[in-house]
Amino acid sequence: MNLQQDGQIKVGIAGAGGIGSSVAHLLVRSGVRHLTLVDFDRVEASNLNRQFYFHDQIGMDKTVMLSRNLKQINPQLIIEEVCERLDVHNIKVCFSHCDIIVEGVDDKKIKKKVVEAFAGTSIPVICASGIAGKDLTGIGIKSMGNITIVGDLISDEVDNPLFPPKVHMVAALMAAEILKLMGSMKDMKMKSIESIKPLKKKALPQGIYGILAEKFSMGRDNVTVARLMIEGGIDVIQYREKRHEKSMQKMYEECLAIREITREAGVPFIVNDFADLALMVKADGVHVGQDDLPVTALRDLVGEQMMIGCSTNCPAHAEKAIKDGADYIGVGPIFATQTKEDVSDVVGLSYLNHVATRHTIPFAAIGGIKKDNLADVLGQGARCVCLVTEIVGASDIPGTIREIKTIFKNSI
Repeated sequence: MNLQQDGQIKVGIAGAGGIGSSVAHLLVRSGVRHLTLVDFDRVEASNLNRQFYFHDQIGMDKTVMLSRNLKQINPQLIIEEVCERLDVHNIKVCFSHCDIIVEGVDDKKIKKKVVEAFAGTSIPVICASGIAGKDLTGIGIKSMGNITIVGDLISDEVDNPLFPPKVHMVAALMAAEILKLMGSMKDMKMKSIESIKPLKKKALPQGIYGILAEKFSMGRDNVTVARLMIEGGIDVIQYREKRHEKSMQKMYEECLAIREITREAGVPFIVNDFADLALMVKADGVHVGQDDLPVTALRDLVGEQMMIGCSTNCPAHAEKAIKDGADYIGVGPIFATQTKEDVSDVVGLSYLNHVATRHTIPFAAIGGIKKDNLADVLGQGARCVCLVTEIVGASDIPGTIREIKTIFKNSI
């Protein structure tokens, strides 16, 4: 069972149409605060008679608009919006951090795949089957293991038009089943949270150090990019945002979602600058620069269980970070980079070689590293490397990471 920070159950909704949007609406009205919405479709005029959307939202992404509408009910909701078409490859990834799943997709093949992906697991799946036509008498609830099906199990919209009262009745019964499940899960979940042990301190791994950079990510949000990084086999993920670009509430929501994804995948998660965020989401580490809180003060704040990384760009910085108790250091910028504001002068391969030959502390080489100069960086002794735009700006992030890993393997 996944543990939300406040003991709330997280509900994943596959499909934001008549069933999905209506179930979400009812759950939020009932006090549910954590949702993941997954759908690739857009709002259409013909949807408005049975879906929780409005006329001025026609043509907009359903997940984005549904999230907006739900937050009109409760602005404090934590909603993850996933604008993706579900398929056999991403179903489990999209809902890996959810406690209960609502199946509300139209495509029968995908409907079957969602059920098959979680059948026999400990995650309850609430499905809709038979919601067409005006006959309300045949609606029932059938359970098989962790799968619950609501509807008449027979009617098909190919033969019968969708009748809004029936769609909403099925959605209401599904929401009621979910709330019943949540009631039985909550006590157990709260006990688990109360007994959770401090995280075991992780070490900086060798491999590819991924930094999330939303403005370079071709319109993709940080949570989506994190999933794609993990799909490609990334070795560590850092969250890096600035307060003038994003609210603390939004950063918290993103970090909470990414923490769940990385924990499930066993990938270390590091938060840049914000020790409070790192502590709140139980990240594996916090990373700071030369002008941020000193490492010694951070250690008093975060304790011994959390990694502390420190950016360095000269031998004196490296020596001080090591003396102050940093667990790893960033070394760079090796080459010119545009991904970071107020970046220091390029230090080149000479400083990288200095660290590799004179210190034993783990380090990540960073700054302007691309596939075509990666071998040179590895040749100077780097065993953990960070490529920012080369990864987040790629059209195929998983494929790019796998290509980088091949270069890495062939160069050391």
